[in-house]
Amino acid sequence: MKKIFILLILILSCCFLLPVQAEEYRELSVGMSGSDVQRLKKAMYWLGYFNTLDLDGNYSQTTAKRVKQLQKNNGLEETGVADAALQELVFSGNAVKTKNAPKPSPTPGPAPTPLPTADVSSLMPPLTAEGFLPEDAGTDEYVYTDEDAGVWIYVSPHLSVVINRYQVTLKKYDSILWYEAHIRCTPEEPLQAWLTDGKVPGRAYSNPLKLARKNRAVIAFADDHYGDRRYKGRTVGVIVRNGEIYSEKTNKSGSTAFPNLDVLALMNDGSMKTFQSAEHTGQEYLDMGAVSTYAFGPILIQNGKLADDMLLEGRYVNREPRCALGMIEPYHYFLLIVKGRSDQSKGVTVPWLAHVMLERGVQEALNLDGGGTACLMFMGQVLNRKSADGLRNVTSITGAGQSDRVPEK
Repeated sequence: MKKIFILLILILSCCFLLPVQAEEYRELSVGMSGSDVQRLKKAMYWLGYFNTLDLDGNYSQTTAKRVKQLQKNNGLEETGVADAALQELVFSGNAVKTKNAPKPSPTPGPAPTPLPTADVSSLMPPLTAEGFLPEDAGTDEYVYTDEDAGVWIYVSPHLSVVINRYQVTLKKYDSILWYEAHIRCTPEEPLQAWLTDGKVPGRAYSNPLKLARKNRAVIAFADDHYGDRRYKGRTVGVIVRNGEIYSEKTNKSGSTAFPNLDVLALMNDGSMKTFQSAEHTGQEYLDMGAVSTYAFGPILIQNGKLADDMLLEGRYVNREPRCALGMIEPYHYFLLIVKGRSDQSKGVTVPWLAHVMLERGVQEALNLDGGGTACLMFMGQVLNRKSADGLRNVTSITGAGQSDRVPEK
């Protein structure tokens, strides 16, 4: 009977083509080395298991001893081996700290002062009063990239994308690197969602860069990673994509879970509006004119002001890679992606995102899935990673524009 049951499960898995997500972490043990070892050790420093940030990438006997201590404090088997589950626990911000753990720095917070700004006007071609490429410009699109300066620009008669990279150093071993994207659309080329193919769109997993290139996206980013929650049997949130309802099961409004599944709705008039998780059903969003909804949270900006949760002390204080999306005005969107978990950038708190977006003039904004999901792509290239290797597979991306200049592969 047991063999028959296992066979039945295998048959059903094949019939429904259940996606298998790639392992995110390799198992680490004594004798191994690499940047992932160093990253783990530095994360353990902030939990109090090392007393210095001057750590190498070697998994030594001392490292195994500290890992055993971490496992003991978290009620795990003391193997001294850092498997994928342990690493996920460390980077989640939920691992038990030691008594001598350094207190989380309130910096960067709530935002760098003064906030860096970049003037790209001299890099732009002649534009219309609305900020787009004139129809008689002699070309359908203008593209400018300068990796060293951290500037990427795309302008067409219906789309304008300006991306700037910023970095600030707070103190030794503490820097923040982030990307800001102003996306100005027209009704002819609006913000849109691209889902993976299949009988049920958005069910299979795909490398986000592959998905962006397949759709020739000018700008694209990983959004709320809702497909992962669905695949893992977790509460998904109210999800609408391109006018279709994909999920309506969500948390109670006011939930303190992370993510709490608050919603950012993209309307057919180009506006965006934030809502608490259970404020509306998928059908109600459609009736209101929503094209797509994103469920993650918490809300960062609402009605041009910091959301209530952003004013509470001690909430969302872990520093991680982050991604947030908001609206400055209809058809003018603002995307903020912060690198983290590296020497180059430690990451930021959620309130940091909110304060930056408020200063940039954002009226409505939601925190999207960050961590290993955060991914920004421009003209078929990944900007916030050294390479496309190791990108977390997703079931959907969001972005704007399509260009023949984007490579298919």
